[in-house]
Amino acid sequence: MATHAQLLEGPIGPTLTRLAVPMGLGIIFIIALNLADTYFVGMLGTAQLAAMSFTFPVVSLVMSVVMGVGVGTTSAVSREIGAGDDKAIRKLATHAMMLAVLIVVFVSGIGLLTQDPVFRLLGADEQLLPLLREYMTVWYLGAAFLVVPMVGMGSIRASGDTRTPMFIMMTAAISNVALDPMFIFGFGPIPAMGLRGAAIATVLARSVTLVLALWVLQRKELLDLHVPTWTELRRSWGAILSVGLPAAVTNALAPVATAVLTWLIARHGTAAVAAYGVGSRLEGLLLIAPFALGAALTPFIGQNWGAHHTERVARGIVLARNFAMAWGAAAWVVLAVGGNGLAGLFADDPAVTQYAELYLWIVPLSYGAHGLVSVASASFNAVDKAVRATVLSALRSLVLAIPLAALGSATLGLPGVFVGIAVATVISAAIAYRWMQDLTRPPARRAEVELEGASPAVHQALEALLAGVGDLGDIDVHATRQRAAGFFVGDRELGHVHRGGQLDLAFPPEIRDQLIDEDKVDHHRHQHDSCWVTHRLDSASDVPEAIWLLRLAHALLRLAREPNESERELQQLVLSDGLRRSIDRAHARWAA
Repeated sequence: MATHAQLLEGPIGPTLTRLAVPMGLGIIFIIALNLADTYFVGMLGTAQLAAMSFTFPVVSLVMSVVMGVGVGTTSAVSREIGAGDDKAIRKLATHAMMLAVLIVVFVSGIGLLTQDPVFRLLGADEQLLPLLREYMTVWYLGAAFLVVPMVGMGSIRASGDTRTPMFIMMTAAISNVALDPMFIFGFGPIPAMGLRGAAIATVLARSVTLVLALWVLQRKELLDLHVPTWTELRRSWGAILSVGLPAAVTNALAPVATAVLTWLIARHGTAAVAAYGVGSRLEGLLLIAPFALGAALTPFIGQNWGAHHTERVARGIVLARNFAMAWGAAAWVVLAVGGNGLAGLFADDPAVTQYAELYLWIVPLSYGAHGLVSVASASFNAVDKAVRATVLSALRSLVLAIPLAALGSATLGLPGVFVGIAVATVISAAIAYRWMQDLTRPPARRAEVELEGASPAVHQALEALLAGVGDLGDIDVHATRQRAAGFFVGDRELGHVHRGGQLDLAFPPEIRDQLIDEDKVDHHRHQHDSCWVTHRLDSASDVPEAIWLLRLAHALLRLAREPNESERELQQLVLSDGLRRSIDRAHARWAA
């Protein structure tokens, strides 16, 4: 299998930088692609440009859903990569693509049937409707070329490869820029097609990304081409959408909040709205770095969370959080010193410049807090707690920002609106910081592990288990965040005992299946297809096999780094022929 966990070792800072830089560049290429479309369509005239502007809310809503599915895919696949389950990795990546196709069929069907009513609702007049149909009919029919590659690239990022998606997006941007004038204004045998040509150029450019994404997924062995059962699809889609749906809602909240804030600012005049637009555009550019870092955290945390490297997860989050806050502070200094000149680059009107300078003095004070919220949201998505990320986004953009901005507007005028936006972000960051403590605080270490609420029999069995592995000096036993007794080597968890008497351990899939066949363990009660298995630890009679399993997990952990020492441990365990063969297969896969 070509997809190995690449993010479980090595210095954390350079690893996150290696992931984040290509993501930042990919964002820039997406911005460039959108600007190219707008530039060439603007050459057609005001009506065509206005028509394209009306498409933005619809396209943004669809892409918000797709980006959410992409985030869910990255989160789910990266956790399986960390756990080492090749079969589950391929299934998730493939089933995510199938889910994307299903979304395309559903959305495109509804979109094609409701174009006129939707755009009338958005305020488009009858003269613009034919132009909107020209563009959106092509867009809906070619939506698969836009949607499916985005989800596929989520799987590629989960493997720790963020450079390939960057190059794919760069290819799309270059192709779009080259094709736009050819199809909009005509070139050789290609007739001038105006706004329809812009849509065709976009679809053709994205079709290149589809081919490239499928080729890369096949090269990385991330596709499972067998026909899935409904049970398999339901399980995969559930894992993806548990993060994907909240992430989609999170993405959709931003344009809604922007629309409401724009309406509020419009009460202070056209110049105020123009200044808000200038400030927002500069903000988007300045926050690319923390946004890219937040995106880089998803595969990093996902792989390490799946491998139960919780201390490595905690260090990565703290490092990213500190960088985001420092970047925000530096951005405010830059804008405080040079904001006057930057505002003048975007506007000639003195009133717009004045309001923009005001915005660039006040709102950037919260950029560090904004970066912290981005890091927190990415962290929660990576560990399958995406609802928290959605709540944070709703708090920052709607629940807090709009009332505080309205209050500021009523008391301080336009500066009060900007203060309200900044304060909402700071409050959200304080909540995010508190919630992140569960991920960033190292587990409390105990000299004696006690399971609160466990029966006396489970307590006795745990004491016997501790004594049985006491000669393995590198095993550290301490409480986990789930209030279980965890067995660790460094930051790698071998297993843990719950107060109900379940000993959960993680094994490579080949070994997991053999242990289940030999009736030494059962499938994990909540994660049937994961690498985690369960052994009951209800009484003293269960302890010898529990000790044997923990020693097996310890020997396997050393197999890649200290094969000779590991082999001595394995020989002491008296393995069956079937288990020995499964260990050899797993070792050969790691070596490949």
